[in-house]
Amino acid sequence: MSVDRNGFSLFELIVIVAILVIVLAIAMPLLSKYLKQYRIDNEINTLYSNLVKQRFKSMNSGIPQGIRFDSTLKYTLFEFDDKNYNLKFDGVNEERDRESVTVSYSFNSNVVGKVIMFDSDGIARDENWGIGGLTVYVNFPANHNCVKVHISRIKLGVWNGSNCEIK
Repeated sequence: MSVDRNGFSLFELIVIVAILVIVLAIAMPLLSKYLKQYRIDNEINTLYSNLVKQRFKSMNSGIPQGIRFDSTLKYTLFEFDDKNYNLKFDGVNEERDRESVTVSYSFNSNVVGKVIMFDSDGIARDENWGIGGLTVYVNFPANHNCVKVHISRIKLGVWNGSNCEIK
């Protein structure tokens, strides 16, 4: 008489668990890197969207809109209220309707303290109301990891170590 064996032996279960542990050990670093790239791409796209939004708000309302980079991890969207009519950004006392945005991955440090404003024609201006331009990047590979603000354009790109290559 034969015995009907259904199920797995303890040895077979241990082998399957060991294989799963090995596969997970290989996959976790790859997944972690992919998630970091995804988050950086998402944060750069959000910054790009906020810049475009500020530009179009200024063009539609006729009131200058700006973005101030508070730190490598935070920036503020605002409406420019030139209280002394000198066409110069004199600090946070000339900001209305502020909205702060915090990011998870550090932007380049040379943007800290910089301000980009858009006039009613959509032209990028600096804090002294001169023609403005700015490059913001995260130094980690991703589909998009930099934003370049030109006088009249805002573009997404990839940081190559010294320049934002527009894609």
